[in-house]
Amino acid sequence: MKRHNEIEGCSMNFITSFGKKLSIKRKIILLAMLSTLIPLLIVGTFSYFYMNKVIENKISETTTNLLSLIDWNINTFVNDIQSNGEILYASNDSQDFLKQKDLTKEAYVTQGETRDLLITISSNNPYINAVYLGNENNEYLQLSQGQSVYYGNIYEHIRGTAWFKEIMKKDLYGIWFQDDVTFIESSNLLTYGRPIKDLQTLDVIGMMIFSIDKAIFKDMFKDIEQDGEIFILDKGKMIYSNSEDQVKSSKMVERINALAGKKSEVVTINDEDYIVNFDVNKITNWKIVSIIPYKSIVKEFDFLRKVSVILLILTLLIATFSALLISNKITKQLSLLRNVIKNMRKREKLDNIDFDHEDEVGKIGHQFIHLYNRNNELLAELYESQLKEKEAELRTLQSHINPHFLYNTLNSIFWMAEKAKMKPIAKMAIHLANIFKLTLNDGEYITNVKNEIDQVKSYLDIQNIRYDNRIHYQINVDEDLFNERMIKLLLQPLVENAVYHGLEMTPGIWDIIINGKQEEHSLVFEVSDNGVGFNPDKVLKEKTGYAIRNINDRIRLQYGPGYGLTIHSEEGKGTTVCLRIGLEISEEKASAGA
Repeated sequence: MKRHNEIEGCSMNFITSFGKKLSIKRKIILLAMLSTLIPLLIVGTFSYFYMNKVIENKISETTTNLLSLIDWNINTFVNDIQSNGEILYASNDSQDFLKQKDLTKEAYVTQGETRDLLITISSNNPYINAVYLGNENNEYLQLSQGQSVYYGNIYEHIRGTAWFKEIMKKDLYGIWFQDDVTFIESSNLLTYGRPIKDLQTLDVIGMMIFSIDKAIFKDMFKDIEQDGEIFILDKGKMIYSNSEDQVKSSKMVERINALAGKKSEVVTINDEDYIVNFDVNKITNWKIVSIIPYKSIVKEFDFLRKVSVILLILTLLIATFSALLISNKITKQLSLLRNVIKNMRKREKLDNIDFDHEDEVGKIGHQFIHLYNRNNELLAELYESQLKEKEAELRTLQSHINPHFLYNTLNSIFWMAEKAKMKPIAKMAIHLANIFKLTLNDGEYITNVKNEIDQVKSYLDIQNIRYDNRIHYQINVDEDLFNERMIKLLLQPLVENAVYHGLEMTPGIWDIIINGKQEEHSLVFEVSDNGVGFNPDKVLKEKTGYAIRNINDRIRLQYGPGYGLTIHSEEGKGTTVCLRIGLEISEEKASAGA
């Protein structure tokens, strides 16, 4: 045993000593030969097992990703339909429409508003052929395509059908049908139905029905690239198939229904093997099936196996010759790279160092110099990128809002409430319109102090209506500061945070004091409340307080690290948040934020 250890030690010492004596050039040549020869010997032995494993992994990964993508698309589609159903369910117009029993002027107006709502839903969703809303007293059918199977009182025709009774049994998400429901004259429809309950009494007051063109699935999956076929089944019946061979599709459905719970299996149809994988959508219980011809997967791996063997042999021959050619070039570039690293450590300027741009090591050296000299530029670009990223969510939201429609709607509510002598509603509507107008700010990122103060006043006046004037607030800001520019949505989120997290849990009168002043080249605002208070260190440690952190990040990105929020709070004694921003905003930063 001792003799064996001595021999092993001598061998290791010889290899280490031999390696130290070799120059970099010879090491490169030796490495090129060994790195090619060793894989050639190993791959020849294990290639068969490896390729089989690759086939299994590819099948598993491909089908898993495909089924997940299809499932996600279906969830998106179903959620969209259910969201439209929620809009129709919760709409005051649809609720009033279904509860009407006499034809009055108000009823006529409600019918018009309900009709507009149904038109909006069908127009915004081109795959919806028809939307029905009704009960035994009132009903409306909005058709985008096709014609109704029923004439006259539709509700009386359908209330005796089996699928009508199934819809009425559902409570939360509704139910999906296909061939069972003949609501619109078409053989290519899906139907979604749901009962509608009175939001106050929870009694069923009617129902909604959406007729949806199955062509939505063709558009949904048109960009999915796959050699095989995709089926979507509901209770063993075909909802969608991208196969043009209907006979083969029917046989496939029979075999799929016979899998008895297995989610993956190889089936043979017409003497051809197929790999069948399926998953079940959790919302609709639809079965999503992927069918891939086995030969389409195996053929590419047979080709790769042959190519790999040929390439390994050629690589061994080329490696030795190539190593001789590149060793000289590499060693030269490595020496230059070493000098560059030394200069970078000394913080010296990198000039007059000429790397070979056609050489890999030379490219690395050139990139070192490039990165070193452009460090300040990259920092500036990073700052601007972060600023744009922080405002991306707000911009995306505002881009989807129709400001004129919402603003005009709020004003309409105001005048209707005034006419009905409902002062609190009128007051709340006009304050809400003002908040909305100041939040949008004509699409501008920069506002002024007066707009921020007006937005806070409108918000607090709304809350006072809600909480029966329990909020006493003071705003002490010099009017000379009203025209100073600042980024929008800084003060109102702080006041809202004070109301919901500090005051709602406090009985009695709630006090909020807002002070604003100028300190040298800064604007300083303080928002104080007499709420329950909190432990700032605990909040930061638990990573809560998203709104406060978001405001602080926006301020620092816009004005610099010397600005931001400071929180002074004590449990049971209230909270004071100090907000410090720059007095002036440069045009460059203002345009960057926009």
